[in-house]
Amino acid sequence: MPVVIAPAVALPVHQVSTDEVLERMAQLYPDHPKLARAFEVIRATTVRTRWFTRPLSEQFRNGGSVRERTREHLRDCLELAERAARATLREAGLEPEQVSALMVSSATGHTMPGLDIMLMERLGIAPGARRVPVTQMGCGGGAFAISMAAELVMARPESNVLVVCADALSHYLHERDNGMDGMIFKGLVGDAAGACVVRDRSTGRHMEIVNSWNCLEVSARDVVGTYMDNEGLHMYNSPAVTDAIRGLMPGLKEWLKSTAPAGEDGKLEFAVSHTGSPRVLERFAEGLECSPEIFGPARDSLRDLGNLGSASLLDTLERTFAKPPASGARGVVFGVGPGIFLTAMQAIWRDDV
Repeated sequence: MPVVIAPAVALPVHQVSTDEVLERMAQLYPDHPKLARAFEVIRATTVRTRWFTRPLSEQFRNGGSVRERTREHLRDCLELAERAARATLREAGLEPEQVSALMVSSATGHTMPGLDIMLMERLGIAPGARRVPVTQMGCGGGAFAISMAAELVMARPESNVLVVCADALSHYLHERDNGMDGMIFKGLVGDAAGACVVRDRSTGRHMEIVNSWNCLEVSARDVVGTYMDNEGLHMYNSPAVTDAIRGLMPGLKEWLKSTAPAGEDGKLEFAVSHTGSPRVLERFAEGLECSPEIFGPARDSLRDLGNLGSASLLDTLERTFAKPPASGARGVVFGVGPGIFLTAMQAIWRDDV
């Protein structure tokens, strides 16, 4: 049975409070007609701090060519990814040459060769290791990567699959993106990388992956994502995203119920999810008809670090390992991303073998 071990998160050096972000925005948009409303929404995200790869004075104004900015983004993601990966390998007691497969999720999908190849070189992973770049998955990339790693371990026991998620979303925050979604993103997102190992056994604390499920609601493909223009890559998000997520939840709930062990009702005791926003987390709890308390680690992550894209789930996972549920507790690991899609896994917490 695939198990997840040794999650670790790497943060950049520039910690910025929400008050500092709002001050910066006030300087850039003194005449914005909806500035007060944008500030109200940003404060409602509950994000108190976030970490950027560049100082706040350089944020939201992207100078230089698209080529130069793309290289900067890849460089920053690589530095974070390497730190997270090395921390995970140390925690797992593995050397890079023992990694048999590498799953990398990042929004750097528009560069080739990609982050995965550069990370293999930096870490010293054997060239024969399987390499699976996970791109264009957004916030759902973490769940998707772990799910695919678990399937690889089931197909190839004895595998050590290193999962790394790295997103420097602040690079996509442009001064001209002054619509409400562009303004909110400036206060919502942060930069980070997270990693974990998926293998077929563990003698210590771990999370067992029992089953997985995927669902795509292609009619909602335009509610969240990115687009490219002469200024580079931009993020967009529609208020309709929460309704699209609500539409996915009945299927997830039914899957959890129909695949629960005999005599059990599929009740969840813990959840590992990406953070999204407070409204997204509310939709998760409502749709699963579970206590909002099981999303405590995700809420804490959002408060302390902001929305980290695919790395958010890894931070929630690390927080779950730090304050674990009872051994034998049943839970769910899932994420939602552009498409709009949902990837979920049933999980059991284990304190030992």
